[in-house]
Amino acid sequence: DFCLSRGLGDVYKRQEPAGKLGEAIKRDFGSFENFKKEFKAAAVGLFGSGWAWLSVDKDGKLKITKEGNGSNPVRAGLKPLLGFDVWEHSYYLDYQNRRADHVNALWDIIDWDVVEKRM
Repeated sequence: DFCLSRGLGDVYKRQEPAGKLGEAIKRDFGSFENFKKEFKAAAVGLFGSGWAWLSVDKDGKLKITKEGNGSNPVRAGLKPLLGFDVWEHSYYLDYQNRRADHVNALWDIIDWDVVEKRM
């Protein structure tokens, strides 16, 4: 899990993915804004602890999944590109029980170049 979180950091180049990843997001979700909306819904809608994931299937289609506890999309044959921790310990000190605020902060720290290299 730590390795898939390395797309997050203090230094990032752009707020929105471009290139191959940007094109795939627009193709599969309609727009980057719609992708963010769907990803947030998955992360906030997960009951209890777990992860929200952006993955790609064997045909190159992007998928958003939510996985409880320690599960991951590999079990469903998907290749994870971005994993986002929504276990309470990952956000409680900064956001208390406001998981949606934690998810909103994600978009300011993603290094989309790193995520795209996983495709």
